[in-house]
Amino acid sequence: MQNVLQRNTNVTPHTIQLTATIVGSEIVVSGDGGANLPANSGAHRFDFSLTSPAGVTVRFESLDTQDNCSTCPPASGENSKQIVAVHIGPNGDTAGFTDNNSNHNAMDVSYQWNFTCGDPSLQVQPFDPIIRNGGTTGIAVTNPEL
Repeated sequence: MQNVLQRNTNVTPHTIQLTATIVGSEIVVSGDGGANLPANSGAHRFDFSLTSPAGVTVRFESLDTQDNCSTCPPASGENSKQIVAVHIGPNGDTAGFTDNNSNHNAMDVSYQWNFTCGDPSLQVQPFDPIIRNGGTTGIAVTNPEL
């Protein structure tokens, strides 16, 4: 008999709508981007779409990420082995990434979307939630045929 680590090879999709709202001289982006990923649930794909306020164009610009980080914002740049395959759509109103959820112990992964705006009198605030990765627990399944 041999012990085999059984993993979920499916990618779980998450579709997140973000809305940009003008508040004084700032644009605030809101939505439900946090998540609690169960252990042994495999990778999760996060796809975002962004709705701009009337008369203003807000676009995704970049993503900052950091593993094992429970505070926002994360360090600048892509500093995560869990968040990969970052993509910003050609029009800048869609974006996404995959969270591998492959860490050995549960941990928080912090990310921050940064945005641009066509109106220089407005400053766009970043969107920076946290994902709780359950990771892999290393549950062994005994398979006598191997």
